[in-house]
Amino acid sequence: MAANDMQWSSATPGYLIILIDQSGSMMNPYEGETRISFASKAINRVINEIIQKNFNGDKPKNRCFITVIGYNHNVKEICSGYLTDLYNNPIRIDSVKKKMPDGAGGIIEIDTKMPVWVEPIDKDGATNMKGAFEMAKELVSKWMEDKPQNPAPVIINISDGMPYYNGQDVSICMRETIDVANEIMNLSCEDGNVLIFNAEVGSENGTKVVFPNDKSTISSAGTGAEFLYEITSVVPKGYKEAAAKNELPMSDNARGCIFHAEGVDLINLINFGSSKGQKDKR
Repeated sequence: MAANDMQWSSATPGYLIILIDQSGSMMNPYEGETRISFASKAINRVINEIIQKNFNGDKPKNRCFITVIGYNHNVKEICSGYLTDLYNNPIRIDSVKKKMPDGAGGIIEIDTKMPVWVEPIDKDGATNMKGAFEMAKELVSKWMEDKPQNPAPVIINISDGMPYYNGQDVSICMRETIDVANEIMNLSCEDGNVLIFNAEVGSENGTKVVFPNDKSTISSAGTGAEFLYEITSVVPKGYKEAAAKNELPMSDNARGCIFHAEGVDLINLINFGSSKGQKDKR
């Protein structure tokens, strides 16, 4: 079995797809704002960090291609492109406060610029997670067909609950979504299988569980935990170093999912999923 250990490079770029739940429940409060607002900011922050870590001269090297897909009752591509494309085409650039050490043991806030590619929405809607995975499957299938020698693509799904769409029973929506996710995780190239990682944010019941390695360890995570566990990849050996760097536990057969993710957990998971593009020097 391949180890998914190939680094993203200019010659063989990686492909990162981020799915973000934009359903009505994502407008609920979370860490002083809404769930959708926080998730959007986390995605913008990590995209910017990937660009900055791959900067060379006056522009970033195109070591990865990133697509962000939003889903509620509809599924749509929010942004997509190589790092240079994203660097040159944010929606806007915001001025934000960033906390920094002051050199004397204290903390100061400085103004810094933050590009925005993903904006929170304020419209109600369903949770068509299946449709988002279907779009992602189509994109990664075409990518691997065109670039069979490249690293295996990575998909990160950020949601606060279970799929619900077309007025169907939730159990049917879960089963259909699991089927599509399994089809994706069975897609493979020389580097390994396509990976799916999941973060559940803002759920109102259960306790935090990070990278579980057995279903018995998620019983405290509440409703929907078993569903997300089923649609999450086992973390391959090639990601062991990245897990340690991002303070994520790495045991045998651990799955790359976090239930009841806090702010730092969400950012760590996205950084973890994109780690193959954050240290390549070629």
